[in-house]
Amino acid sequence: MPKAIFFIGLIMLIFGFTKIYQPTESIPVVPQQELADPVRDSLQLFIQQFDSTLKAGAAARGLPGGAYVITYGDAVLASEGFGVRELGSTMPIDEYTVFRLGSVSKGFASVLTGKMVDQDFLSFDDTVAHILPYFKLQDREQSGRVKVRHLLEHTTGLPRHAYTNLVEDGLSLERIIPRFKDVPLIDREGQQHAYTNAAYSVIEKVLEKRTNTDFKTLLEEELFEPLGMSQASAHFSVFETNTNVAQPHLYSYRQKKRVSISIKNNYFNAISAGGINASVADMGNWLLLLTGNRPDLISESTLDEIFTPVSRIPNKRFSRHYDGVNESYYGMGWRVLENADQTIVYHGGYVNGYRSEIAFDRERKIGISILLNSNSSYALEVIPEFFEEFNRIHDFAIAHQDSLYQQSSSQNSE
Repeated sequence: MPKAIFFIGLIMLIFGFTKIYQPTESIPVVPQQELADPVRDSLQLFIQQFDSTLKAGAAARGLPGGAYVITYGDAVLASEGFGVRELGSTMPIDEYTVFRLGSVSKGFASVLTGKMVDQDFLSFDDTVAHILPYFKLQDREQSGRVKVRHLLEHTTGLPRHAYTNLVEDGLSLERIIPRFKDVPLIDREGQQHAYTNAAYSVIEKVLEKRTNTDFKTLLEEELFEPLGMSQASAHFSVFETNTNVAQPHLYSYRQKKRVSISIKNNYFNAISAGGINASVADMGNWLLLLTGNRPDLISESTLDEIFTPVSRIPNKRFSRHYDGVNESYYGMGWRVLENADQTIVYHGGYVNGYRSEIAFDRERKIGISILLNSNSSYALEVIPEFFEEFNRIHDFAIAHQDSLYQQSSSQNSE
């Protein structure tokens, strides 16, 4: 987003020219209230600019479509779709269009586990083998030491992507888990991060054993329903028969363009690793929980533990677009990006021609999620720019809040 345009607009906003920039009907904006949060008021112009920039960039890259949601404080500031559900079709994407989330599903599993911890069904420090005797690693003693937290941190000692091929082949977790005993370990538990879809998914069987409830039912009853995530599901049949679904696309190098592909049922055998479906309307409600607005559902202290950085990730794959990010870590089901004055909790996902991204700053209570129906890294590039501009708004508005309050009060009295 051009910084000069942004600052001109923000200065005009502060000094009385906000009437020139009226939000369009397609962008839902929280109404300005007397003596409102100065950052929230300043975000109105920014959201319009972000909306235009996001859509223009997606069109320039030939993306079929997508959707985004932005939350701040305790409110959803914008939730909107753009483009079409399928190339060659005129069916538009809206905020209720459903996408597959891929690995963004992992965050739901860790928070659901935390919610069960709050309800005393289990502890993060319970050993997995005590709950699931058939969980065995090649090292017998290590098998007995691996804790629930190690599953969620990807620090069991199993190598990266161990048996991801079996997950993608559609094997059930009951058939995959006993095979871990045949895999050579790379380290002692808790020592080394190695992203492993199959081992992460063991959490489903842990929760089912402790609660005597199916994992999909737990997701629905403990998260989707109380959060009002009415389009979210963990069932392939529900997704496949939904009449408002974005069709997946892949880039064809032979045809030199993106083409529509069929919806597949991969990862619905390992829901926690990549099998959740949702709309951006759902993701807005999810972001509000993640930024601390639903203490009735999960305690702040448990969220603190879930988002605590554990394993340092040396590569720049996920942080390369963030200016000033000094360290990249993994917590429990979430990546944590840190620089001198900001911590971004983040995760991305890819599955079956869908790309999803979610990121938020808990301290400043700002969050964003972008869902695409194509294999594109565009959202991964856009979100760091979003936070960069938000930080400028936040710091400027806080530094000049007295002027903003006076301006808000003056306008409301007219």
